[in-house]
Amino acid sequence: MGELRLSYPACVIAGKMRLTAEDIDILREHVFVQGLTSSQDAMILLAINTSCGEKCPEWHHYFIDTMTNFIVRTCYPQGAMDEWNADWLIAMISTRGVVNSRIELDLLFHIVDISSHIPDSLSIFALEQIRLAMTEDIGIWASLRGSRQHGLQVADIHLISRVMSAIARSRGADLSERERRMLHQIGIMTGVPSEHAVAA
Repeated sequence: MGELRLSYPACVIAGKMRLTAEDIDILREHVFVQGLTSSQDAMILLAINTSCGEKCPEWHHYFIDTMTNFIVRTCYPQGAMDEWNADWLIAMISTRGVVNSRIELDLLFHIVDISSHIPDSLSIFALEQIRLAMTEDIGIWASLRGSRQHGLQVADIHLISRVMSAIARSRGADLSERERRMLHQIGIMTGVPSEHAVAA
């Protein structure tokens, strides 16, 4: 895969230490005039997000809204996620299957929330972030969930409920076998991850 090349003024913004509201205006008016229209545009916005360590409060909403509009509302199938788009999103926001950025985790769950349909690859990936935090203490969710203890916490259940709502919209009560296995690993029925559960 070739190196991503940023044109002016995107390259200047990507080289900044802090993103400001004025930078967002420049992106809207000169870089993404019609919003994101291609995967290349989305990769440019992701690169800018990754390269700038400090961001203004407005950036969070702009990034999530702009990315969501492209991934869910512009890409086919409009309004839903298919396997191809789910795989692309997972590759863009994770490292070896782990999401390490708060804004990218928020993007993931916002897409889960608004999509009329998600494939089980995306639901499992979202649930995996919870499992990794609970059992291995890795990923951004491990530092956000409010506890380093094993077992389900209230914050975990809130995230799980968002995924379950998306599954219900997509397939009703018809969980895939992979989703069932993941929910068992998390311990959704017992409150204890499967590797820590005591045999009855």
